[in-house]
Formats: sequence, structure tokens, C-alpha cells
Amino acid sequence: MIKFSYVLLAAVLILSSCEKSEKETPNGFKYTVIKSGSGDEPKKGEILVFDFELRDSKDSLWNDSYKDAMPVAIEKNDTSTTNQQDGIIQMLSELKVGDSVKATLSVPDFFKTIVRRPAPPSIDSTLNLTYTIAVKDVMSVDEFMTWKAEKVVARDDKMINDYVKANNLEAVKDLSGLYIVNYTKRPGAKPSVENCVQVKYQGRLLGNGRIFDQNENISFNLNQVIRGWQIGFTHLAKGDSATLLIPSRLGYGPDGFYGIPPDAPLLFHVTLHDFKAGLDPATNQCK
Repeated sequence: MIKFSYVLLAAVLILSSCEKSEKETPNGFKYTVIKSGSGDEPKKGEILVFDFELRDSKDSLWNDSYKDAMPVAIEKNDTSTTNQQDGIIQMLSELKVGDSVKATLSVPDFFKTIVRRPAPPSIDSTLNLTYTIAVKDVMSVDEFMTWKAEKVVARDDKMINDYVKANNLEAVKDLSGLYIVNYTKRPGAKPSVENCVQVKYQGRLLGNGRIFDQNENISFNLNQVIRGWQIGFTHLAKGDSATLLIPSRLGYGPDGFYGIPPDAPLLFHVTLHDFKAGLDPATNQCK
């Protein structure tokens, strides 16, 4: 089943001024149809692709799918599961291509029903949250997987190139799609994927710059880490420092990892201290 993040579920478009109508899902969830489309409605097992935006009643933007140019997707289930679905899922199952809809929940209801945990104390519980959702397409699972993979590749490459240009960096693109910014290029041997490396690193999400991990001195077998590191460190000699700009397919891909969202391109500032044949499990050091 295609999964998606409830907390991201919302969308806003520049909408035509057509007559609005209110609808209600089987469990009583109400939403407003802003624009009625004329496209296909998904069948069981097909994928509904849509853009979203989420705003609160003070017009503050909480999240959207536009900033990363990546629409959200959900698989349409059998109608036998309708009674077990929340109102948002029921609403989405009623939509077709071209539809634009809006729905509003209080903050407490949003966190209880959608996020499924209590709202943080720092959030104003008197606010309402409004989703506006715009349906873009309906696809088979195979069509969706191919479409998404192509879209992620193009988006990642654009994000990396924009970062390189904005920071006046000189980056070399590997055939794999990895970008490397070398700060030093020392002579000497370079590690292979079968080697143990001793490194310093700091990892950031390319999208917002948030640091998700760092270490001043750690050793590991290079063949046990993400592909972007396997490729990147084999370009460095002992003592070299670089920035690795890693497209998501060479990172943690569509599954993500702890603190790393799905399909997230990554940035690592790295220094290769040393490399040797392998890792000593007794000391966790290269030997």
C-alpha cells in the first residue's frame, strides 16, 4: 500500500470562482467542494495523486507539497474498509482528477484524528487548521512508481544545483548523480568500498539545512553505509575534506530513516582521517 504522511495532508491552489458545495463522508466528516473536476475517479488499487497546503486560522502556512515539487499519493482501498477509515481518507476516496476541496479541523481534532498524538503545549489549541486539496492525476501502482522515481531524480538534481549556485561552490557530478565539492585533493591512495574508513562528518537535510547527525571521529566498513558515502569516500585521499551532495536515491530513498524524511536529498561535510583493510569489532577501529 502506498503510504503518506497525514500531517502533510493539505493543499491550496489559485482556484476558479465556481459555486461551492458542502459534502459529508460516511462518518460525518464535512468538506467543501471548491471546484468539481471532470477527470477519472480512482478504482480500487489505483493511486490518487494530489497537491496540498495546510494553513491555520491565522493564515500561517504549516506545510505544503509545493515547496519540494512533490505531490502526495494515496492508494484507493476496497469499500469494505470504509467504516474503519478516518474522515480525511474517506474524503479522498470520493475525489476525482480536477477536484479541489477544502476541509477544516480544530487543532485538538487534527492532532487526535490525523497526527494521532496530543498537540504540543506550544501550539495554540484554539486555532483551526484548513486543508485545501487539489487532485492532479490517477495512476496504476506501476505507473506511479515510475512517475515518482523520475520526478524525484529531477527534483533532487535541481535542489542540488540550486544549492551549488547559491553558495558559489565548484562541484563535480559523479556518474551516479552524486555531487562532490572537494576542499583538498591530496595525492595518495584512496579507499575502496571494501575498506574501513575513519572519518569526521556532519549531516544536514539539503531542503532546510537541519543537522540530523554528526561525529568527530568514527570508523566503519564503507560497504555497510549508504551508497552516496560509498561513492563519495572513494574519491578522497587521507586528510581530504569535501561536501557530498547526495540525491535521495543514493541516501535513504523512499523509506527515509530516523530524523530523515522519505525522498530527502542530503548534504554531508566530511573529512577522511584514515582508511585500512577492515573494522576491528572488538575496538570499533579500523585495522
